[in-house]
Amino acid sequence: MPRINLYGHPTIYEDDDDPGYIYLVRKINREEAEILFHYAKGHGAAQFETQTGKNYSLVHNDDGTYAIVKR
Repeated sequence: MPRINLYGHPTIYEDDDDPGYIYLVRKINREEAEILFHYAKGHGAAQFETQTGKNYSLVHNDDGTYAIVKR
């Protein structure tokens, strides 16, 4: 399970969840990604859909990390 620092946020994801990671890093700008991180922190999770129609959640974990997971 890769663990990266995504825009200053410790983030983990499964290898098969790579499209969700790519969407956050390459398909939207940093400000849009920060909105998802902020929302996930305040609400526990932020849902998003990639440009190819795959559904993901950015989940804020109790240890302060985030996880990109399929819905």
